[in-house]
This record gives sequence, structure tokens and C-alpha cells, in this order.
Amino acid sequence: GWIANWLGALDFAGGTAIHINAGISALALALVLKPRIGFGSKPMRPHNMTLVMLGAGLLWFGWFGFNAGSAVAANGTAAVAWVNTMAATGAAALGWLLTERIRNGHATSLGAASGIVSGLVAVTPACSSLNPVGSIVLGLVAGVLCALAVGLKYRFGYDDSLDAFGVHGVGGIWGTIATGLFAEKAVNAAGADGLFFGNPGQLLTQILLVIITPICAAGLTWII
Repeated sequence: GWIANWLGALDFAGGTAIHINAGISALALALVLKPRIGFGSKPMRPHNMTLVMLGAGLLWFGWFGFNAGSAVAANGTAAVAWVNTMAATGAAALGWLLTERIRNGHATSLGAASGIVSGLVAVTPACSSLNPVGSIVLGLVAGVLCALAVGLKYRFGYDDSLDAFGVHGVGGIWGTIATGLFAEKAVNAAGADGLFFGNPGQLLTQILLVIITPICAAGLTWII
């Protein structure tokens, strides 16, 4: 739509339309519905970590089709998206685990699964435009940011039961902004260069994107 065609924003596989939209909408819904009984005072952990880890693996595998498939062809762009999806996701899992280790004294399997999802989310808008090194940096930062963001629900009292805002919202926002930092036309001639490759205007466009989308998503979800 106009965000891509008029603003010239980069969002290859739906970081804005899917992840920022979903994360911010979930936050609005959680604020409207109020917390569950016992939230903040009773542990509400996943009941089956085997299924959690199985789901994370299936999701990671499926995401190759999600991101690389957005090229709608078996070509170089699809290959770049595939490699970047792998690199960023692995880095994000390590970033989340490192954050848990420093903050809590130990890393967890749930943290690994959550880090995987945060990396998949963050690389989605950027996967066709980055080189693998940029994807690793993007993923590492995503893992740290999202691990910190999921704790905000206890500080501010909103009951985001599956951390849709902490992972999808924050991960999508960071991935969209990071696209404006690391994008290279040398990787994808149909895209644009980012700040680190001489085009600060693209970063400003991506920042504008993460302002417009949350306002629309939160406002309309609240009304609905």
C-alpha cells in the first residue's frame, strides 16, 4: 500500500503488517480485558516444555517458507532471505540466553524457544536486504531487547499471556528500524541502502513506519 509505494518503506515479509500489528493489538486487547485472576502472584508457566520446544523447532523450519517464500520465486533473493533467517534466529536465541544468564543466573529452554521466535520476528522485514553479518547483529540485539521487554508486563501490570507484545511487537519494531540501518542495495538491488551504507533517509522512513503502524493497530483494536 501507500507505506511501501509512497513512503518507500522496506518490509519484505511482513514485519509491520504482521508482527508490529499483532504485538501492539495484543497489548491494546490486554489493557482492555484486564489481567487474569492471580496474574503477578501465581506462577503461570508453560505446562509442557516438550511441546514448547517441538513447536519452536517446527516454527523455525516453517519460517524459511514464510520469509524465503516471500520472494515468490526460487532465486537469489529467496536464498538471501533463507540464510539471513537462519543466522538472525540463531543469534537471537543466544542473545536471549545470555540475557537470562546475566539477569537470573541461569539460562532456560523456554528462553531458547522465546529467543528463536524473537529472531524470526525481527529478521522478517529485513531478510532480503541484509548480509549475514548484519543479520547476526540484528538477531543478537533482538534476543536481548525482547528478553528485557517481556518483563515489562510485571512492571506495568498488563497481562500479555503469550508475550505477543514483548516478542512480536518489540521484535517487529526493532527489525523494522534495523532494516533502515543494515539494508544494502548490493544485497538486493530492488531495495535500498540503510544508514550504515550512506542513506540516513531510509532509517527515518523506517522510524516513521514504526510510529504509524502502532497508532493504527492500537487505536483500531481498542475501538473494536
